[in-house]
Amino acid sequence: MQITMNWRVVLALAISLPGLSNPVRADDASLYASERAVFQAAWTAAGRGDIDALEDAIEAIPDYPLTPYLQFELKRQQIDRQGGPEMERFLARFRDWSFADRLEQQWLTSLGQAGRNADLLRYGEPARDVATQCRLAAARLANGDTGGLEARIRAAWLSPKSQPKACDPLFSWWKRQGNPDIDTAWQRFGLAIEAGETQLARYLRRYLAPTDRMLADGWLKLADRTAAGLADARAWPDQPRARQLVAWGLHRLAGNDWQRASALLEGLERTFSFTGDEIGPVRRRIALFQAVDLEAEAIDSIDALGSPWVDQQMLEWRLRAALANGLWSEALNSIQRMPAEQQLRERWRYWRARALAELDRPAAGLVYATLATEADYYGFLAALQSNQPLTLCSRDIQADGDVQRRLLRDAEFERANELFHVGLAWHARWTWNRVSRRLSNAELQQAALLAAAIGWHDRAIHALGQARSMDAYPWRFPMIERERIQNESRRHGIDPALVMGLMRAESAMQADARSPAGARGLLQLMDGTAREVARRNKLAYKGPADLYEPDKNIALGTAHLGELNRRFSGDWTLVAAAYNAGISSAERWRRERPDLPGDIWLETLPFFETRDYVPRVLAFATVYEWQLGRRPEVLANNLLENSPEKTAFGCPTSQAAAP
Repeated sequence: MQITMNWRVVLALAISLPGLSNPVRADDASLYASERAVFQAAWTAAGRGDIDALEDAIEAIPDYPLTPYLQFELKRQQIDRQGGPEMERFLARFRDWSFADRLEQQWLTSLGQAGRNADLLRYGEPARDVATQCRLAAARLANGDTGGLEARIRAAWLSPKSQPKACDPLFSWWKRQGNPDIDTAWQRFGLAIEAGETQLARYLRRYLAPTDRMLADGWLKLADRTAAGLADARAWPDQPRARQLVAWGLHRLAGNDWQRASALLEGLERTFSFTGDEIGPVRRRIALFQAVDLEAEAIDSIDALGSPWVDQQMLEWRLRAALANGLWSEALNSIQRMPAEQQLRERWRYWRARALAELDRPAAGLVYATLATEADYYGFLAALQSNQPLTLCSRDIQADGDVQRRLLRDAEFERANELFHVGLAWHARWTWNRVSRRLSNAELQQAALLAAAIGWHDRAIHALGQARSMDAYPWRFPMIERERIQNESRRHGIDPALVMGLMRAESAMQADARSPAGARGLLQLMDGTAREVARRNKLAYKGPADLYEPDKNIALGTAHLGELNRRFSGDWTLVAAAYNAGISSAERWRRERPDLPGDIWLETLPFFETRDYVPRVLAFATVYEWQLGRRPEVLANNLLENSPEKTAFGCPTSQAAAP
């Protein structure tokens, strides 16, 4: 998506935003409309490999802030023709620009591939590509420079995967020096098994001592068929390496079948004289996954571990097992055993209040009342549990024309905004992040206002978070695409506040967002999901690029949410869980935990990502209820068995007056 809005339009928008009563004047802004058009045309032509268009544009707009990006692209497309001194000067000049590191790595790779050893020896030290590092080391070896070389090659050889062929000459020299030793060979053998590279592990077996190969074969069987391998291990000698491998197999099995691991451990302890350090991690993992299965007996298993195996994670799962089984005294005990700084976190304060209330302790009211002043998921829940208004005190950030003008005159800040305008989103965000690290909180607030004014909402959210302006709700929770979301929500029978909350949690309102898994756009849809939703709902969809278009993403995303809403009978804890972890996981969790109260159901989910994601969606949706001028009902309707008759937002006078 390309954005061609200039600063006059930006400032007209700024006047209409909350808090921007004194924006910078239009004549203070830099206007690059004609240069921008030339740049965008050249960048598009560069995508077709049009070198002439790049060269013409560089000559036509020499003073435009983004012209170095055209120079970068020209060099990138002619990477094999770049001379050392010229490239060194270019990289030195633009070292702090977003393209510099990528260009340098590509250039060093090209030097190695072309066999330009003199240049590689002079400039190649920053190379991160393994093949290029090996070529650099080989060039040093050819010059007779072996200082520190064995250690470098050992580090390269200790990889869980096969290394590039460019490293083979170095490895051959290294082996002629008597390497690898047995411990190094075992280390790489283990790395390969841990990474699932069993074919490489079988190759590495040759470097082990003949007397160790039986154990190596046993380790391979443990990796392939863990339970069967552990049964065979009863014939192994009781020696340190054998005990380590048995403990490894038990630890691995416990994550999938803690009951079987526990039974096998009981038998293997009659064969092996495990030390506490060797078997402690196994016992801990068995107790952990017993608690993840919400077994009441997990509480005793955890308590039997003793120090140092009962850490914060174990106490959290001890608490969850207690919650799932209604053991409120044990739940309270779990929290009281946590470090003091953990007990102060909103999450554990909420569960302390819940436990105290279930135990009819008077202190519950005070804990709820204190927590209810917090504007987050746990604060909102505490307010609902104690029949108090949900606290939302919004800060109005006023524009400071002097600070904004100073920012707009900053070359790097100007470059970030200009990159956003021409649609180079990754470069824009990289540059913005670099600028933001050197800004004061007051400057970050003004930068956020400027970003929001041009529709760069995710950077406004990011800047306000850096500035600790968490209560600047109109900017941290922008109402983008409001009309479209409301229309699509009505069409599919879902609450627009929940759609907005989920969108805010998924992408921070970043239309070009893409996750490592390939989810795209505002509602982070996968291509396969989008295709199926489009087919079922007769919506237009041409491919993944459509998901970066807000109108198409919202239409497809709300249709998908509508389907999930019907499937899970309007229960948005399940809808959000399915959206995050998949329908099958959400349905399994519903079957496994059918009778738990909503807040306990969420707290006991086995996936930490979903366990944090769903509360975030519901809390964000609550803020959007406030933005939409509605009563807070999302949390009460989806989590509480007995909803308060009246719910409302409020802001205590003391908080409203705070700066």
